Amino acid sequence: MRFIPALALLCCFACTTDFDLEGDFEDLPVIYAFINRQDTAHYVRVERSFLTGGADATQLAQDPEKIYYPSAKVELEKIGTTTQKFTLSRVDGNKEGYPRVDGPFAKAPNYLYKIKANLLNLKGGETLRVVVTPSENRGKVSAETTVLTDLQSLDRPASPVTMVDYSRSITFAWNAPTSARLFDLRLRIHYRESTTGNNFENKTLDWTVIKDLERTDEELRVAHTITGQQFYTFLANNIDGTVNRRRIFDGFDVLVTAGGKEMADLLRISRANLGITSSQVTPQYSNVAGGVGVFSSRATLLRTGLQLSGPSSDSLRLGRFTKRLGFQ
Repeated sequence: MRFIPALALLCCFACTTDFDLEGDFEDLPVIYAFINRQDTAHYVRVERSFLTGGADATQLAQDPEKIYYPSAKVELEKIGTTTQKFTLSRVDGNKEGYPRVDGPFAKAPNYLYKIKANLLNLKGGETLRVVVTPSENRGKVSAETTVLTDLQSLDRPASPVTMVDYSRSITFAWNAPTSARLFDLRLRIHYRESTTGNNFENKTLDWTVIKDLERTDEELRVAHTITGQQFYTFLANNIDGTVNRRRIFDGFDVLVTAGGKEMADLLRISRANLGITSSQVTPQYSNVAGGVGVFSSRATLLRTGLQLSGPSSDSLRLGRFTKRLGFQ
């Protein structure tokens, strides 16, 4: 029997979500949430997989009654010496600023379960449990995660950043709790581009420097290194140098996103069966008891306003990779 899970990941990476099961299930609860204590509100996606029963799965996926439980109860529990319970409200993600991406499933309504962050008041290191009761006659489904403590001290590289030598190493380093296991590092590059006369338009480029960086030890310090050539090559490949424009470099921001153990486990399992000797069947990861999905925690760290050193600005203007871009 073939089950089609109604999933839409609320995370920074994609994964395979089709799976096969044997048994006479009518449906299976599917839960996804990636809790960040720095957010102003927290959202949990609760949906259900369903038997196709020989019907056209693409048509079934467009029917909200097949995707959502009409009366599900969703709670978050803070586990400690006493357990605090909080009931979430069902909202339409489309109206919350989180439209559903294009795919096989109905885009509207886009039901999520929400609670404002100030009501939950999460602390780093707390154990958080999600408990879902799909309907009155269904048992509870649950999962737990450790709330990530905020990332700290993204203190490298020093600003202004020196990238004169294309082979020079530039290290990005930050402190993170050991419960943070997976990291994305992005640079947000700001510049202005001439339009007409002396008018300039603000532009931004996002560069994913590395995705799914796993820490290799229990040290608080995490680091990743690039070269000046990688930086200038990214600019050359993503700014159109064939058009005559004047450009002014305004600096860049550094954004680190961390994921908890569950995210690292998901990535590790998805990679486990790849390669020339694999069986070509990727095992599925879930930390949801009684259902499927991933319940984990995230944290972000942003450092703004990094600049290039004077000689590095000269390399931007005159270097072999970027001299045609018109930077002043």
